[in-house]
Amino acid sequence: PGADPNQALIAYSEVLGVGREMLSLGQGQGPIAARMIEDAIDKGSWVILQNCHLSPSWMPTLEAIVERLDMERCNANFRLWLTSYPSDQFP
Repeated sequence: PGADPNQALIAYSEVLGVGREMLSLGQGQGPIAARMIEDAIDKGSWVILQNCHLSPSWMPTLEAIVERLDMERCNANFRLWLTSYPSDQFP
């Protein structure tokens, strides 16, 4: 058991008037998540990736996406939120 921050993130984005997209990770969801992140970088919206523990094989790709972020290109409102249960497969 753990805390589920999704409702708080939804409420906060609504207060701020920021668009958001949510995706529960799992088999085959990595490419969809990558497209969502790319779009949000330009639009200045939020991406909430849930259940990262279900997609440990995609976490190195996500790490590479984050490391490549170009702050000159990123809209200042862009946010990437991740939720996960504890996992031995990634920190």
